[in-house]
Amino acid sequence: MKSYYLVLALSTVFLFGCFVTPESIRELNQRQDRLEAKMDELLEELKASNSNTSRNMERIENNQMLLAEEIESMQKKNIKLGKKIEDATNKNGSKNEDNTKAPSANDIYAKADASYKNRKYEDAILEFQQLIDTYPQDWRVPNAYLKQGNALINLGRKKEAGFFFKTLIDKYPTSPEANIAKQKLKAI
Repeated sequence: MKSYYLVLALSTVFLFGCFVTPESIRELNQRQDRLEAKMDELLEELKASNSNTSRNMERIENNQMLLAEEIESMQKKNIKLGKKIEDATNKNGSKNEDNTKAPSANDIYAKADASYKNRKYEDAILEFQQLIDTYPQDWRVPNAYLKQGNALINLGRKKEAGFFFKTLIDKYPTSPEANIAKQKLKAI
């Protein structure tokens, strides 16, 4: 009999513990409604954020395209300006003694740079010197001095390289090439 009461007591506790009241159902429904409302709110915020991100990406892409067009335009202007400078330099007496037209600064520099890149350092040194002698006002002259010095270093003639670096620093002290030459002199 005692076991019967024990089973009855345990069953009663179990049944009342699992019994759902209308109040608890209402409470659960209210919590579910609040959670759904919060999820809807978060979903709207996410949509707005995605929309803003898309607009910002479009603006960035448009700005990049405009910037690329501006860079291309500036490069074309630089080429035209380089040609005008070259033409003006050629008009100011850059003809050889036998009255034939001297090679342009672009031609000389291109040839010298090609020799330098192909590791024909002795040819490059002479060709850069031709640019310096023929077109002393050309904007690439500081770079020519720098490459002459670098070519001599590559040939193992550091002492002679120092001469070109010092000349570059003396003649063009504020140029970016002069800063590089100063560093090279320290390393020699």
